[in-house]
Amino acid sequence: MTPAGMAQDRKLSQREIEALIDRFFTHERLNTPAATPAPWAARGKSVKVYDFRRPDKFSKDHLRALRIINGSFARLLSSSLTTYLRTAVQVKPAAVEQVTYDEYIKSLSSPTVTYVVGLAPLPGQTVMEMNLPVAQAVLDRLLGGTGVFSTRPRDMTEIELALLAKVGTLLLTGLREAWTNVVRLQPTIQEPVLTPEFVHVTLPGETTVAMRFEISLLGMTGGLSLCIPHPVLQPVLETLTSQVWVTSTARLDDEEDRHSAQEQLTQVDLPVTALLGRATLTLRELLALSDGTILKLDTSANGALPVKVGDHVKFHGRPGVNGKNIAIKIERILSS
Repeated sequence: MTPAGMAQDRKLSQREIEALIDRFFTHERLNTPAATPAPWAARGKSVKVYDFRRPDKFSKDHLRALRIINGSFARLLSSSLTTYLRTAVQVKPAAVEQVTYDEYIKSLSSPTVTYVVGLAPLPGQTVMEMNLPVAQAVLDRLLGGTGVFSTRPRDMTEIELALLAKVGTLLLTGLREAWTNVVRLQPTIQEPVLTPEFVHVTLPGETTVAMRFEISLLGMTGGLSLCIPHPVLQPVLETLTSQVWVTSTARLDDEEDRHSAQEQLTQVDLPVTALLGRATLTLRELLALSDGTILKLDTSANGALPVKVGDHVKFHGRPGVNGKNIAIKIERILSS
C-alpha cells in the first residue's frame, strides 16, 4: 500500500477533531456581520404604537386639563347626588382616553342609560352614559325603596324614564359648573335611551375623548361616562390647557360668577306658611272637640296674619280668595 493510501486510511485523534471544530467556529465568527443594536424595549425604553391613519387630535396637555375638570365635576356631582338622594354618594374620576366613537359605543354594555347632550354654544352633541345597575338603584331610592337594583331584565316604565330625565338634568348642572372656567355652557338633554347602538352623534371613525367615572352609592359601585367628539371641543382647544385652568381658578369671582351663583340660589324651594292664629285648650276641652266645634283664635277678624318663610316671620298679610283658591295678600315686609 502506498503512503498516500495509508494517509487516507488514517483516523483523526480526539485532539485533532477538537482543533478542527475550533477552527470552524472561529471562521464563522470572523465572517458574521456585527450584531444589530438591541431594540428600544430591550434598552428600557417604552414603545408606543402609533397609527398614522388615526392621528391623535388631543395633546397630553388637553387630556391633563380634562382630568382637572373631571375632578371638579366628580366633587360637584357627589354633593348634588347626596342631597338629591339623601344618601351618601361618592363619584371618582377614572380614565380619560382618546378613542373613536365606534370604539366607545362598543365598550358600553347594552342595555344602559344613554343621554344625548347638547353643549351650546359648542357645536354638535355629546353622549353621557350611566350603568343600568346604578340607574336602577337611583330609581329605587327615588321611588321610596332602599336602593336595591334588580338583576332581572325588564323594560323601563314611562315614570322611570321621566325620573331618569330629571337625574340627567342634575348631571348637566354639575357639568356646567365644572366647565365654567373654560366655556359658559348651556347644556340641553334629550330623553334617555337604553340601547347605545341607536345613538349616533358623530361618524363612527371620528376621534373622541372618553371620560369615565366611578360611582359608589348604597353599597354598590357602578360607572358613568361622557364621550365628547373632537369637533365639539375644537373651538376651545386653545384654552383647554392646565396652565390656563390653574390661572383662571386663582382669580377672584367676577360679576358673571356672582350672577350664576345667585341664579342657582333663586331655584331653591322654601316653605311659606300663613298662620291664621293660635288657641290654647285644656286637655278636657281637647277631648271634647267634635264636628262643628268653633275655636276662638288669638287673631282679630280684620287683623293681619303673620307669614313665615321657613321658621322666621318675614311678612304680614290679609287672607282672601284668588279664583277658587284661598290666598293671602302681602301688606308689610318685616325687616330682618
